Amino acid sequence: MKKKLMIVITGIVLVGIACIWLFAKNKPAGQMIIKRLNEAVSHYTDLNLKDDGAYSLKVSDMQMLVTTYKPEYIIYGVAKDEYTVRPGQIDETLTTEKEQDLPVCNYNNVLLYDEKADRFYNVKFEEKGSLAIPNFTEAKELAYELELPDIDAVDELSLKKNSDSPIVINSKDDVEKILGILEGTKPTTNSSEIGTPVRVENIISADFIRNGDVICRLFFYEDEGKYFIEQTGNGIYTFSKEAYDLIDILSVR
Repeated sequence: MKKKLMIVITGIVLVGIACIWLFAKNKPAGQMIIKRLNEAVSHYTDLNLKDDGAYSLKVSDMQMLVTTYKPEYIIYGVAKDEYTVRPGQIDETLTTEKEQDLPVCNYNNVLLYDEKADRFYNVKFEEKGSLAIPNFTEAKELAYELELPDIDAVDELSLKKNSDSPIVINSKDDVEKILGILEGTKPTTNSSEIGTPVRVENIISADFIRNGDVICRLFFYEDEGKYFIEQTGNGIYTFSKEAYDLIDILSVR
């Protein structure tokens, strides 16, 4: 009887451990970021606060603690308003020296980059207790958004397939039709750092033109049976074969 009871208890314990492991494994990335950042703050403040009830964490301090305790994260900026769109390319962290010297309590949001996952997050924080140090509360991933011009801003559309001569479309209806099928495209997790896509065939470039200047450039292509839109510095997006075929027909007519 005791042996059976021990087997049952062992089984319950193993199931519990498995459930905890699965929960941790499937925990949303945003929650993990909050946990890790608050751990970093805790480590830092344990070393530096002591009994100083007036301690105020600066932006540069927050950058330092993240670099020290969670080196996979990079702070690109702080703001009172929420960051809503993943940035294209950022050359420097924290835009001004003056910004780095200000107290964290002047802000509510951090633009955070997860280097390992190649993902940006808007991370909300608030003051913790009577001390001006951040308590991180929410992390929301920032996705790429395809930047499309307004139909009224486009004079003509130039479509060019591979090395063929470009086809210029002046019809507002055709331009509007193309803009319509591009809305609602879904971003992939890939960034787009260079100009023309490489290692793919049958690339269609689309230049939206106003007053002779290109105001928006997109690349359409097929790769291993899937169809993509690429916008330099602003991500790679998936769209349907039907949409690609329509643009393909317009580019060779």
